Amino acid sequence: MSAHRPTLRHVFIPACCALALSACSSLLPSKEPMEILTSQVHVDPDPAWPQVTWQLSVGRPSTNDMLESRRLAVVPTPGRIQVYKGVTWDDSVPDLVQTALVEAFEDSGRIVAVGRQASGLRNDFLLQLDLRDDEAVYHSAGAPPEVLIVVNAKLVDSAHSRAVAIHTFRATATASSTEVHAVAGAFDSALASLSHDVVGWTLTSGQQARAGDATTGKP
Repeated sequence: MSAHRPTLRHVFIPACCALALSACSSLLPSKEPMEILTSQVHVDPDPAWPQVTWQLSVGRPSTNDMLESRRLAVVPTPGRIQVYKGVTWDDSVPDLVQTALVEAFEDSGRIVAVGRQASGLRNDFLLQLDLRDDEAVYHSAGAPPEVLIVVNAKLVDSAHSRAVAIHTFRATATASSTEVHAVAGAFDSALASLSHDVVGWTLTSGQQARAGDATTGKP
C-alpha cells in the first residue's frame, strides 16, 4: 500500500489547489467594461478678437482629486458627486480642457504661436488655469442634467512675472436627454463655449497689457 500513497498525494494536492484558485477567482470583482469617449470641441473665431504679435503658453489646469481623472463626474443630488459607469474620456479632464484651449487659439488665426506650457515654447504670456467644476448636475428627477464647467484663468506677463488679468469663467449646457452620450455632448458644448470666452478674453487682455506697457515705456 505504501507504494500507492505518493501517487494519491500527488493527485490530491493539485486538486485542492485548483479548488482554492477557483474559489478565490470567484471572489475577485470582474473588470468593468469601458466605452472610451472622444471629446469633440470646435470653436468658431470671433471677428472682434484682436490680432496679436505675441506668443502664449497654456498651462495644464490644476484641479481637485475628483476631476483629476478620465471619468465623467455627475451630481445626482446636491452635495453628492459620482461618476458615470461604463464610460471614460480618452484623456484626463484637465488635459481635455487644455487641448480644447490650445486648439481654439490655433484655429483663431489671431496669434503668432501658442502651445502647451510643457512644450518649451518661448512665451510672452502664460495662461494659468484652475479647473473648479466640470460635472453634470441633475436639478430635478427625470430631467436631463445641466453640464457646468468653471475655470479660473490668470494671464501672466512672463517677462515681468506679473499677472495682468484674472477672471473666472462659467459655462453651462443642458443635455438633450439623460443618456450618457447626450451628456458627453453637453460637456463638449459647454467646453466650446468656455474656450470661446477664454480665448477672446486672453487676446484682449494681453493686447491691453502691451498697450499699457508702451504707454509707460516698459520693454
